[in-house]
Amino acid sequence: MTEKKVEYPQNFDIKLIIAADIALEESKRNISHALSESQTVHSFVNVRSSGKGNYLSYCYNIDIESKEHLERTYALLRTIPGLKFAL
Repeated sequence: MTEKKVEYPQNFDIKLIIAADIALEESKRNISHALSESQTVHSFVNVRSSGKGNYLSYCYNIDIESKEHLERTYALLRTIPGLKFAL
């Protein structure tokens, strides 16, 4: 099986699952700050509540320039308070 090489730049939607007890505007501010710190061009797409309302799923469209850029972006996203997953 051959490994498929990812070509950059890439544009895709990223989902961030964050605990619902963190205010929506605070989470959006934290996400935007992390993406700006990693020099990632981004735009907010939408937010949805989980079935039980425990989490909010934030969707952002992002531009990634390289594998290193992707790794730096995920490292900064992991610092967001209440973050459970970044997909």
